Amino acid sequence: MVKICWARRVLALFISSALLTLAACGGGTSGKGAGDGRAKVRIAVTGADSLPFMAVLQLAIDKGWFKKEGLDVSLFSGGGGGNTLRVVTSGDADLAISGSSSVVLAAEKPAANLKIVGSWFQVNDFYWISANRNAGLKNASLGFSSAGSATELVLKALQKRRPGENIKSVAVGGMGDNWAAARAGKITGGWAMHPFVTQKQQDGARVLVASRDVIGDHPADLVAVNRDFASDNAPALKAFFRAAQKALTYVAQQPDTAAKDLAPLIKVDAKTVAKALKETPELRRAYSLKPDPKALRNLSDLMEQAGEISQPVDWAHVLDQQYLPHNARAAF
Repeated sequence: MVKICWARRVLALFISSALLTLAACGGGTSGKGAGDGRAKVRIAVTGADSLPFMAVLQLAIDKGWFKKEGLDVSLFSGGGGGNTLRVVTSGDADLAISGSSSVVLAAEKPAANLKIVGSWFQVNDFYWISANRNAGLKNASLGFSSAGSATELVLKALQKRRPGENIKSVAVGGMGDNWAAARAGKITGGWAMHPFVTQKQQDGARVLVASRDVIGDHPADLVAVNRDFASDNAPALKAFFRAAQKALTYVAQQPDTAAKDLAPLIKVDAKTVAKALKETPELRRAYSLKPDPKALRNLSDLMEQAGEISQPVDWAHVLDQQYLPHNARAAF
């Protein structure tokens, strides 16, 4: 009897110790309080080291704006498109900001457990640039990143709008890979966004086509959230968007100052970043959280024309705006 009681006491002490250890470590679960009481939010992004409108997330971390909202935000690269979204579907991340068409297609699948809660970078900033100053679109071979990407969607739309040009498309990869292929003469032009466009123009590149002039605006990315995370952590999600809005507004209203903060994050000199921001189409609308209904309808049309979806997206129901600040919500 004494031995049994002693064994029970040892077991009880072991369990208590284990529970205390777990409590001290915090468990590492997203949405739960960090060691200092902040809610954890894990975000999968693409291009945070090359695109200013994605680097603003790291800027907000560095400025402490997420911390002021009671959040412990961590970023990691999801690899682009479907790869970025898969880590949210699996629960390894809570939020993804990724190519618009990929998000729409993923959110359509119930098993993905995703819902669209925001629109990111509201204008079409895709260009095709060439190292050949005499090149034109006639019989041109234009590079895009990968199958199912936003760049492929835009290129398909360009081909439809310019049928007489006989434009060919080639999967090449990122902006750097596209520019290398263009310089080597393997393709006529590669896709690019600011500040890459600004950088290469300074090195002699010329713009073959600004796709916005041909197909209009569409958001570069959409924000998708794991449904379980959204259900359990609505205050944290709202706090994320408040801090994100502050960061985007900062860039839109103070581009010269913001350029100095963004420059080391994307490894481009501040003067070039500032110039690129000012060359970005409609900077204040671009760096806004407020969805643009016309741009979203255009995205739906482009996807339908490309055969990616069979019917128009009902944005009034697909886009859940309840987590956005009230002044960042749009009427559909």
